[in-house]
Amino acid sequence: MFRFSSFILILLITCMAVNVLSPVSAVEIRHDNIGAVQLYNLAVDEAMAGNYSLAENLTAQALSIQPNFTLALVTRASVLMNLGNMTGARDALDKAVALDPEDATVLTTMASYKQQTGADSEAIAYADKALDADPALIEAWIIKGTAYGSLGEFEEELNASEQALTLAPDNKLARFNKEFATKMLNQSKKTSSSPVISILALLAGVVLISGRRR
Repeated sequence: MFRFSSFILILLITCMAVNVLSPVSAVEIRHDNIGAVQLYNLAVDEAMAGNYSLAENLTAQALSIQPNFTLALVTRASVLMNLGNMTGARDALDKAVALDPEDATVLTTMASYKQQTGADSEAIAYADKALDADPALIEAWIIKGTAYGSLGEFEEELNASEQALTLAPDNKLARFNKEFATKMLNQSKKTSSSPVISILALLAGVVLISGRRR
């Protein structure tokens, strides 16, 4: 179940901008580490504007200058997921995890990848690792809740959503997850009472049949 995955990825991208001395255009980029940061920041801007193909190209340029630029790898992975290139996203994430296996943003982006590819249990494990590193990372709580919802564990989804809302009471994604989990739990309670009625009806039918045979 993939709810608003692109919105979560954009939220992650907006947390990743790196301060540089001044705004630049792509034609003014230096071919050194500062240039890699400048290209990266341009990629973040384009991703936030929904220009994912251009953002993908800019992250590639940044990484051609600095291949071990973890934030550029994570942003590239997020952009590629939005473009539907899950293989490319996984390649970028594997490199990012190898470089910085305890970084909360890296782990949260991997959690998002896992959730989007249907590996919900693994998504929860990565989200938990991210939250160990940064318990206040709202996106990790949201992804964790969504993954639990996909597994039908709505009580856990509700708990994760409430944690996110404790940190950000107005977060629409966390609120949606909470409402969804609450709705599903209420439906489950209604459904759980139905078998009792069915069994009683069945027993009544057996009694009627037995009475006719006498």
